Amino acid sequence: MPYTLTKGLLWFALALLLGVVIGWLLRSIRATRQLRAARVTQPDSAELARLRARLANLEPAVSENDRLKAELADVRTPATPAASAAVSEPEATTEPEVEPADPEPEPQPEPEPEPEPAPLETEPAEPEQPPAPVGGPDDLTAIEGVGPAIAGLINGIGIHTWAELADTEVSLLRTMLTDAGPQFSMHQPDSWPEQGALLAAGRLDEFRELTERLRGGTE
Repeated sequence: MPYTLTKGLLWFALALLLGVVIGWLLRSIRATRQLRAARVTQPDSAELARLRARLANLEPAVSENDRLKAELADVRTPATPAASAAVSEPEATTEPEVEPADPEPEPQPEPEPEPEPAPLETEPAEPEQPPAPVGGPDDLTAIEGVGPAIAGLINGIGIHTWAELADTEVSLLRTMLTDAGPQFSMHQPDSWPEQGALLAAGRLDEFRELTERLRGGTE
């Protein structure tokens, strides 16, 4: 009888220990899953820091773009010419004193006139070419409405020349500005491909006539 009782108590203790171990394992697995779920739902601090740094870098670029547009508007304003020029009064002339005439000299034989040299042939001057836009060839900031920050965005989608910009759809440019944030989505890229085509073709006079009608990239 005592042996049977001892054996039963031993089996009961083993079952209790096994139940505690299994319960502890199940609780550990559940806690691990809850921790992973919490990590997934929480925002990545490194990603937030990267986005904040990018926003901080874009704000000076936007300020620089506004400053350049203001300077460009000042340069395009025609300067008022001077209303009048100073006119110098003629100086009073004095009549020279008349000296007594000398006796007439004897006539001398006139020298034979020397033949005039033949005029040199001059080549016709070549017509002056209009100056290239400020910044050099394929400078995207020469486009009206495109500043350094927007030029960086355009380069980011694989466009680096005026000819490439001329072949770009306006819808793609709008999508680029919208994805860049509200500080860029206000810009209107409707005339950018046309400006790029005129610059790429060297039609600078037509380009200047177009940009004089534009404000922020739109007429």
